[in-house]
Amino acid sequence: MEKEVGRSLRTYLLMPSHARLQELLVKTSGGLRNEAVGVGLNMNQIKNYVKKARLETGMCSWEQEDVDREVLIALTLDELRVRRGISLQDEVDILTWTSSQRTGLEPRAASPSPPQGPLSGAPPLSLRPGGQVLAVGENDCGQLALVDEHEIVKSEDDLDYEGRLLPTPVALPAGKIIVDVAAGALHSAFLTSEGEVWTCGNNDEGEVARPTAGDVDGHRVTSTCLDASGLVAAAVSCGDSFTAILDTRGRLFWAGQLRDSNGVYYNIGPRLQEVPGWWAPVTKISTGGNHLAVLVANTIACCGAPDLGQLGRIRARRALKRSSKETALTLSPWTTASDFVDVCCGQNTTIGITAAGDIFGCGANNQCQLALEGPQIIWTTTRIEALSQRQLVQVAMGDTHGIALSSTGQAYAWGSGVSNQLCVGKEVDRKEAPVPMVGLPARPILKISGGGQHVLVLVEPPAPKC
Repeated sequence: MEKEVGRSLRTYLLMPSHARLQELLVKTSGGLRNEAVGVGLNMNQIKNYVKKARLETGMCSWEQEDVDREVLIALTLDELRVRRGISLQDEVDILTWTSSQRTGLEPRAASPSPPQGPLSGAPPLSLRPGGQVLAVGENDCGQLALVDEHEIVKSEDDLDYEGRLLPTPVALPAGKIIVDVAAGALHSAFLTSEGEVWTCGNNDEGEVARPTAGDVDGHRVTSTCLDASGLVAAAVSCGDSFTAILDTRGRLFWAGQLRDSNGVYYNIGPRLQEVPGWWAPVTKISTGGNHLAVLVANTIACCGAPDLGQLGRIRARRALKRSSKETALTLSPWTTASDFVDVCCGQNTTIGITAAGDIFGCGANNQCQLALEGPQIIWTTTRIEALSQRQLVQVAMGDTHGIALSSTGQAYAWGSGVSNQLCVGKEVDRKEAPVPMVGLPARPILKISGGGQHVLVLVEPPAPKC
């Protein structure tokens, strides 16, 4: 069935809506021809049709996720989408999915494509306000970047590995205007107003996308080589052992390595590679520990390791199956019918903000990092009551903690605080609900970012002294 649909998909997607639905259901089961007109069909009816077809065609080995995929194919037809208001992936997404079934476990890591004009909807290198970068939390691998570019460090013994309890200025090169920051598990990245990416911290898996020479180099912020194809960065995001960069042409790149509970999940490499499988220009990127989420036309799509529910679309019983890994490595959208305006990832979590101010999330919740009571793993996207309707304009997730910024300028934190990452002015083990952050300057906050056990805050620079 899947192979048949994959081979003929391009043909019946060009048919009128009713004819396409009929063609799909006829291929599912010959006995459904007279019921294929589809006027008024809903999701449950189509599910019943597909389940019935499993019995009539002898394909009883299908898992529920296989049925759901066929349902998504049917529901993306224009007639049903218009009549029922269902917001799901479009036909290009379906073509992406069917092609992924033939590519095997690991998609080819494409080399950077040759220079071309900007894609429609691609993020431009717009003028953004720069600010002072502050860091708080652990510094065992130099992720807080406390070593100045001109500071002479004779040996690793002279390095300052001590973490910071309160926000501390990052040692950045003079003259560089930082417009974006990203915190990984043990590394950090900074985007300049000129589209350059500067990085620091651990580089064991190539996550800072440049060669480093020991701990001394890792503690100092250094420029990342973006390649010779004219790549100009518009956004940057850091995962556990990888970094993702969105450029001004709408292309998406990453470097480093993805891992799951069984070890290496996908080895990207130390050089920036183009992310395979993206089908349209993205307006926002966010990285988890070992997964990537993007915002495309008010839809959230994810790919990467699914073992702790962080993709929001693969259930527990299939999370570690090889067939799920094949699908997980291709960007695929959430089916939550909401108008998303922002997305962010934690170590093993994904959060989405809607235009109505609602917050949806999925993934690990063992330290209340999703601000939810109940299960330690949230496998499907769920509305988060404690965060919704707080007028949040930014949300950032760390390993086991989360931080948020409201439209009034108030910063909140929740989850684990064992490494002082909640910035509440005292040592706390955990906060189940959002609490105000303290110790921040009385200046507007431009950007927040959560690392493994640390937080980065970008605030407006202090007023010049007379």
